[in-house]
Amino acid sequence: MCNVVVIVTRWWLIWFLVSVACVMCLLGANLSPSWLISHPPTKTTKAPLTTTAETEIQAGTTSAQRDELASSPPNTAGQEQPSLGLWIRCTRMGRQTKNNLHCGVYATSVPDLPPAQIVALVAIVSATALTSLSCIGILLATCIRVVKGASWFTIIGALQAVAGVLSTVGVAVFPLVWGSERVKNMCGDGTDMYQLEHCSVGWAVYMTLIASVGLLLSCWMSSVAAHTTTTEQVTTEVDKGKNVVCLI
Repeated sequence: MCNVVVIVTRWWLIWFLVSVACVMCLLGANLSPSWLISHPPTKTTKAPLTTTAETEIQAGTTSAQRDELASSPPNTAGQEQPSLGLWIRCTRMGRQTKNNLHCGVYATSVPDLPPAQIVALVAIVSATALTSLSCIGILLATCIRVVKGASWFTIIGALQAVAGVLSTVGVAVFPLVWGSERVKNMCGDGTDMYQLEHCSVGWAVYMTLIASVGLLLSCWMSSVAAHTTTTEQVTTEVDKGKNVVCLI
């Protein structure tokens, strides 16, 4: 594979696994519509009392308890809700109350998106691309350690630091999108920048934040992994004439 010594250490493996996890988080966030999840308000209409409710009233139920029983909304637990992502959304078609969500791409051209969403999308996609490249670079780091006088580990670490900053910028800019017409149609007219009415932040945002933290940690791990390739134990194995050194 390589005409030089291949060195695999414990910290190199941890660095690689954390980087792969960051790629998976960013890919999931890119392809997910769950950046904003809608929670439409439920109408509290007076419902007719059932036979069971009448029996409870006859048993001594108070007036306040009867009102609470009559006005309680139907249970919607387990139903999927409309959601909005960076370029994919899930929306309920028609006026039916059944769980008939349809998901698809809603942004087919740049004018379809507000400027803040374009910035967030470009930042997250760029971070995903750089993180994917860094994973390839980490694999090459087993046999490439210096490129034109610069440490290959430092180059990959800097690449991951840039990716971490970009993903953080994408999350920080995303609330500026909440004032757009599309978000207000889903979350209510009271929705504005950094203020949601009938929506909540979805899991994709938290996955992106986790990836941001992981990438910044990976930047630090790159220096630790580089140090482990120059330890006395590695030098001893190389002096023995081994072309593959595995210290996991």
